[in-house]
Amino acid sequence: MKNLFFVGSMLLAIGGWSQAGWTWTELPDMPEPVANNAVVEAMSNDTLCIYSFTGIDSTKEPSGIHLKSWKYNTVSQIWSALPAVPDENGGKIAAGASVVDNIIYLIGGYHVADNFSETSSEKVHRFDPNTDTWLEDGSPIPVPIDDHVQAVWNDSWIYVVTGWSTNGNVNDVQIYNPNVDFWQAGTPTPNGVNYEAFGTSGSIIGDTIYYFGGVQGSFSFTSNARLRKGVIDATDPTVITWSLLDDAPGADGYRAAAAHYGDRLFWIGGAGVAYNFDGIAYNGTGGVSPEPRIATYYAGGSVWEEGITAPYGVMDLRGIGQVSPTSWIICGGMEEDQLVSDRTFLLEYDPSVGIAGQVHEFQFEVVKNELRIRTTGTPLTSVAAYDLNGMLIAEERAEGGVENAFDLGEKSHRLIIVALLFDDGTIEHIKLGH
Repeated sequence: MKNLFFVGSMLLAIGGWSQAGWTWTELPDMPEPVANNAVVEAMSNDTLCIYSFTGIDSTKEPSGIHLKSWKYNTVSQIWSALPAVPDENGGKIAAGASVVDNIIYLIGGYHVADNFSETSSEKVHRFDPNTDTWLEDGSPIPVPIDDHVQAVWNDSWIYVVTGWSTNGNVNDVQIYNPNVDFWQAGTPTPNGVNYEAFGTSGSIIGDTIYYFGGVQGSFSFTSNARLRKGVIDATDPTVITWSLLDDAPGADGYRAAAAHYGDRLFWIGGAGVAYNFDGIAYNGTGGVSPEPRIATYYAGGSVWEEGITAPYGVMDLRGIGQVSPTSWIICGGMEEDQLVSDRTFLLEYDPSVGIAGQVHEFQFEVVKNELRIRTTGTPLTSVAAYDLNGMLIAEERAEGGVENAFDLGEKSHRLIIVALLFDDGTIEHIKLGH
C-alpha cells in the first residue's frame, strides 16, 4: 500500500469502543444511508480520502439502486458528493473498487430491473481522485461479474476471483493490468462448491490470495465458512495454485469487509446467512442479522483466532478504506433489522494485544540481537517478528518446553511486534525495541 497517512489523531471521536486489540471510533455520517457500496481509499492530491461508489438506498427496492458517489476527507472530516458513476445501464450494486497508481478502478456489479431480474456488469470505470473526474472506461471484463473477490497484487495487477455472472457462480480468475488496459485469464479456481462463491471477500498478502465465506447454490444459496488460498507464481502471475484451509470457527461469512496487517487477515462484519439485496434471507427465514465480529486468521501460523467481537453489527459491505497499516474506515452497509446505514467508523488495530481471555506464561529477554523466550504450560510452536508496517522480519519454529533463542539481526533495536504461536492454536504478542 502506497502513500498512506495515519489520521487517527486528527479524527473527531463521536463515540469509541475497544476490545481485544481493536478500537472503533464513530466518525461523521455519510450524506445518506447506502448499502452494498464499493469502498476504497485514494489520495486526492495531498489528502487521503475514502471513496464510496454505487449502492442501494434505504428503500431497499430496485428503484433505490443508484450510481451515486461520495468521498470522505480524512483531514477536514467532511463527506462530499462526486459525479455519478457513468453507466448508461443504470444503478448497480455489488461492484468492487481498487486503486493502482492512484487511479480508482470500479469493476463489475449488477443491475436489478423493476421485475427483479438481475444482470451482471462488464464495466470497468476509471476515476481520477486528483481531479474528481471519471476517465474513459477501461476494457470490459471478459466475464461480467458481481459479488466477487477483488484485490491488488504487487501494486500493479487487479485480481477478480469467482463471483456471480448473471446466471450462476463462476470459477473464473480474471486479471487486469491497468498499465496496458488488458485482461487475461488466471488459473481458475477448482470446480465445485468449495471454491465458487458470491458474496465472498479477501486480500492478497505477498503472492498469496485468501478469500473467505460466500454463497453457493442456485436457489437456496447456502452460505459457508470456507477459507481458500491461491499462491501466485511470481514468474508467471497468471498461474495460481489453489488449496483449502481450515473453516472459520463460528458463523459463516457473507458480504464482510476484508483487510490485513502483515500476514494477519481480518473479515469485519458480514452475515452468517445469505440474503438478497433487501436483506431478506434466500432460505425463507426472513430478515437477516449482521454478525458483530471480526473473523481473524493468522496465515503465518495457519490458525484462526476466536472471540474477537465487535461493538456494532454491520453487513452488506463491499470494501474498506485503509488509512494506515493498522487502521481502516468502513461506511454504510446494513445494521440490525436490515436498516440501511449512513454510519462511518474508524477501526484501529493494536497488534501487540493478545486474544481476549487467552493467557500463557512466558518470560523473555533480548541479549544483543537475540530474543530468548521461556514458556511454561502450553508449548510454544513458532515465533514471528514484524515491524510496525506489518512486514515480516523473521519467523522460526520453536521447541516446546525449552528455552528458544531467535536471531533478530540488525532490526533488534527497532520497535517491533513479536507474535508467539502456542500449541493450542492461540497467539500472544509482545513489543520490543524503543
